[in-house]
Amino acid sequence: MIMENFLTIGTPSGSMPVFMAAPEGEKLPVIIVIQEIFGVNEHIKNVCRRLAGEGYIALAPELFHRQGTHITVPYSDRDSAQPLLAALTNEDLVSDIRDVISFLRELPQAETSKVFTLGFCAGGFASLLAATKLQITGAISFYGSGVVRPREGIQLRPFAPKLSDVRSPLLMFFGEKDASIPEGDRFEIRRVLDENHIPHELVVFGEADHGFFCDERKSYHAASAKLAWEKMIGWLAQF
Repeated sequence: MIMENFLTIGTPSGSMPVFMAAPEGEKLPVIIVIQEIFGVNEHIKNVCRRLAGEGYIALAPELFHRQGTHITVPYSDRDSAQPLLAALTNEDLVSDIRDVISFLRELPQAETSKVFTLGFCAGGFASLLAATKLQITGAISFYGSGVVRPREGIQLRPFAPKLSDVRSPLLMFFGEKDASIPEGDRFEIRRVLDENHIPHELVVFGEADHGFFCDERKSYHAASAKLAWEKMIGWLAQF
């Protein structure tokens, strides 16, 4: 049986709502699911539910909590999401993820020695960023953009050289057709990780574009999404 609810976590910036989906059980591994720029919407909640079905506690913090509560934006209205993204900083992302990790001490069923991050788009950026700053078991990133090159109009800063500070294995998924993360960016990420002997897998799906995992987006690519999920679940099982 899967149980789900919203929790509230205290942060230096105020209360942060966190969606949680968890199976019944004791001492289960934890995955922190990090949203796209569209908020903790049904897609993100469904990812949490699916992970709970695989035996994980899944927690999705609302990164826009500084602007309001339960903020979501339709996929068709990217323009409304941009100001929300623009308000975030690298420090905000790390702080929020750190606060979720600290909160795990209050969850008796959480196996705090097995904590992963999993993010999509801006959340994929955040998942990799967290691996450079925090002690986690592993980090998964789906089409995390902005890691190598700055993006106009937002405060989030590239951090590719800091990937040398990562101390946990990484799993990354990209779409070959994703113009926002060209081959040169993927090459640079791989180069830094290889040169610093950091365990990682970087998977590129030839028919996939940005957002290929989300079945609510026009760019959804079912075959790539299925393969990525299977790869991710197998990768997680090794820990």
